[in-house]
Amino acid sequence: MRKLIWMAALFSSSMSCLAAPDEEVVEAMTKLTSLTAEEIRQDYDACDSGVTLRMKICASYHWVAEDVRLNKIYAQVRAKAKEVGYEPSLIEAQRAWLAYRDTACAFEGEMGAGGGTAEGLYVLSCRERLSKERTDDLAEYLKDTN
Repeated sequence: MRKLIWMAALFSSSMSCLAAPDEEVVEAMTKLTSLTAEEIRQDYDACDSGVTLRMKICASYHWVAEDVRLNKIYAQVRAKAKEVGYEPSLIEAQRAWLAYRDTACAFEGEMGAGGGTAEGLYVLSCRERLSKERTDDLAEYLKDTN
């Protein structure tokens, strides 16, 4: 029961019904998955549908949306870091962060779902959350350097 309550809270804050999917995110998802653009458009907002596949498509959409945002901000920070000679440090830090994110989210999925069908939902939600946090942290570097 605690897991169900946790999952409901998890998805209610960031995965609400949207008017239309962001086509940049749809395109990114088609490159990362075997899903068609139409399948993504159909289920990008089905996080509370109760159907695992549809919920995973929705959770993937929200993670990829944060990943697209992260990549845009990272490119800006990297350009700024290159200007001041810190690009190698940023690249090393980002690689370490990616390894951390993937490992931490795998653990969170295992602990949250215990290997069940919801494990992927935990992993995707974790990736969305950590990617948002990382993007916000990187965006602060841009504010501090302007």
